Amino acid sequence: MRTFWWVAGGVFSAVVVIALARALAGQDWSVVGELAARDSVGLLTASLGAAVAGPVWGMLSWRVILLALGPPVGWIQVLRVFFVGFLAKYVPGKVPGMLAAVKVATANGVTAPRMIISGAVGALVTHLTGLTLGLLAAVQTLGDRGWWLVPAAIPVAVALVRPQWPIAAAFRVLRRPVPDVPDQVVRVSIGWQIASWLVSGVHVWLLAVAMGADPVAALPLCVGGFALATVLGVLAFVVPDGIGVREVALTGALALVLPLPAAVTVAVASRLVTTLGEVVLGGLVMTVVEVVRWRRSAVAADPARR
Repeated sequence: MRTFWWVAGGVFSAVVVIALARALAGQDWSVVGELAARDSVGLLTASLGAAVAGPVWGMLSWRVILLALGPPVGWIQVLRVFFVGFLAKYVPGKVPGMLAAVKVATANGVTAPRMIISGAVGALVTHLTGLTLGLLAAVQTLGDRGWWLVPAAIPVAVALVRPQWPIAAAFRVLRRPVPDVPDQVVRVSIGWQIASWLVSGVHVWLLAVAMGADPVAALPLCVGGFALATVLGVLAFVVPDGIGVREVALTGALALVLPLPAAVTVAVASRLVTTLGEVVLGGLVMTVVEVVRWRRSAVAADPARR
């Protein structure tokens, strides 16, 4: 059985690598040339840096929930569990990635129920904060007519004051037992996730500035627009990774500070930058994790090296 799982892990790893290569090959790389022609290589590089950094804060948001649901889990185990699922989303179909994430989790001391509950609560935090930050873009888009969107921020306000309420409501809708997650843990998770959205949204802002947008006017629009567009893309689960949905929503927001062709360029470049950033981040983290695990195994097997 151990040999079977070893072979299965190798096959799945190869599938993930192929899926990542296809994801990168399927991007519109012509936007790089368009940005380079504007002498914006520095902004493009900084945008990639923001895209790499953003998910790190998202991982921290999920980690505090995971740790609250059971015994301590070491950093190496947390990183391995999170980033396997992070990269597995590029594999066609949701089931293989979910099964792989659960299998890796159980192999690293995280039970399947704990993994599923932490993922569900984390997704709720991600969507609520993303939609709330999206109000920045929506209000700017609608101007004086956007006042009616203010109530949309109530769920996050409620989550900060009484974190168990939205969690309990969501799990009751799913007809699942309500998890016992301390209020302070949810508040910390919300804080990390908001930081993740802000850092990630900066990558769109840098691309928009590179295309000629006013830096001051574009900042809240880009941050909020990216958060809203990403959540809408995720909720459109019938579309793989929200492809198309995210670009349309983001283009609509960017069109307020850029001509439509430039807004489309930024939206397409955003997909390229975030995909490349996720591949770079995931690849680096998994490489470091496996090197650390290999060294620990070598030390454990050779008492003379202790």
